Amino acid sequence: MDTFVKNYWSLYLDFLNDFEKLNYKGFSLPYLCHLPSFIIYNEPIWSELNDVKFTKKLKNQVNDQSEFQEAFNKFVQSHRKKGEVKNKGGKVVLHVDKLLRFPPDTISGYFDPSNTIQLFSTGKSKGKKGKPPIVSKTKGNKTELTTNIKKRKKAVSLTNTIIIKKENVKRRNIVRPNKIISKLPIYYFNNYATNTEKEASRAQNQAKAMFKAYKDHHLYKNNKFQEWFLNNLAAVINQIEMSINFLNEVSVSCVVVSTTHSYKSRILALVATKRGIPTICMQHGIISSELGYIPKIATVDAVYGNFERDWYRKLGALDNSLEIIGHPRFDRVYTRSEINRDKFNRTLGLNPNRKTLMIVVRGDKEKDRWRSLIKTISQKVNFNIVIKNYPSKSPHALTKEFPFVYSTQSYNIYDIFPNVDAVVAYSSTVGLEAMLAKKPVFILEETFVGYTGYYTGLGNLVQSDVRKLGEEIKKYFTDAQSRIYAENKRKKFLRYAYPSSAKSGERLEKLINRLIS
Repeated sequence: MDTFVKNYWSLYLDFLNDFEKLNYKGFSLPYLCHLPSFIIYNEPIWSELNDVKFTKKLKNQVNDQSEFQEAFNKFVQSHRKKGEVKNKGGKVVLHVDKLLRFPPDTISGYFDPSNTIQLFSTGKSKGKKGKPPIVSKTKGNKTELTTNIKKRKKAVSLTNTIIIKKENVKRRNIVRPNKIISKLPIYYFNNYATNTEKEASRAQNQAKAMFKAYKDHHLYKNNKFQEWFLNNLAAVINQIEMSINFLNEVSVSCVVVSTTHSYKSRILALVATKRGIPTICMQHGIISSELGYIPKIATVDAVYGNFERDWYRKLGALDNSLEIIGHPRFDRVYTRSEINRDKFNRTLGLNPNRKTLMIVVRGDKEKDRWRSLIKTISQKVNFNIVIKNYPSKSPHALTKEFPFVYSTQSYNIYDIFPNVDAVVAYSSTVGLEAMLAKKPVFILEETFVGYTGYYTGLGNLVQSDVRKLGEEIKKYFTDAQSRIYAENKRKKFLRYAYPSSAKSGERLEKLINRLIS
């Protein structure tokens, strides 16, 4: 464990211990706040974690990530109801946020609108007079809580049902099995908000008193940290209430979330756990850094493959708390694209007589290295090169520097994969998706803090040296043995990283049924 990672987890554990007495309805509040979201965007603290001397400022000395996960194991276990509730008649709840990303085909194919609902993190039901959640604003030492909530009204679900005419009267939100379209009934968290001003203020005053006691602490004396923590306390308490109110009014059999790092989904999962309701956390991206994906909180984490299962086991996760499910959005690789190669080439202006390579970049990050790679692979070999610029849909700056480099425009990756011959990417989930689409993948490796080496199994197809990677790409397009090597590496990698060819939606459906029956 390097210095940064050791200090990172030690500081996080200090935070949990130092503020654990801040409690609301049995929940220790720091466990529900995501400290990394503050650290990541605070450059001075981020830099300080690289200093060996910083270790002397810490009470805890974490030498293995399992020590941090163990703290959360105990926390979750203290809230777990003995014997899970088997509520077959309850609803399966899909907590919808920007990371869940279940495709429409998964929703319509594996989730029955009669027993499944979508719970949205943001927004509220149309026509309702529900008020927004508590918002706290901190100026100097003064924290103001603003809300207009007087009384919470019972939430009403929205359904996807069409307008049904009967005796010339239009009726909305009428659930009839033969009238249901593909979408599921929709609920909104904000419709369950109550006035938590007093409770939040009480917790914030406790925290302020603790700040005085920690006035010389390297982190807690920081004004930005104090503002962040006070705001989080208000948001967390409000979210606990909304989760409790939701589960009081809606009979639930299982909860599916995209992550337990977001405080909304973390709190929902824990409140459900306290009631004996099983929870499933989907994996939303590859584990490329050791700083992500823990703490593990859900009853079952639905992972991509053996890489993640082995990684979580090393951290002390129980075997029955992990299930190889994949992710439903990857099921799209099994669906034939409506965009054929001719149309793809014409739209982007590609030479139909050349092979096409897709490069996946993330804005201007590593732009100089990508420029060098393009120069290397374009020597002696003529390619069409298309750049997928994530997350922007705007053409990348490099498309203007090279006449043979084009933007993928608004095409999504599942329409791009069938129409390119190879993919090169940074250490991102796109590499895995491309291999599932049966494309050879090359990785421009970048070693960073906590790097897991996720793609190491691809052998020579992974290089940190731009020129070496460029040579490997050129060999693939000019040498038959190199193509055999790449294909063998792809297959071997997937046997470990994504071992099942069965659709993820189907595997998830079976897991849910097993947990609730």
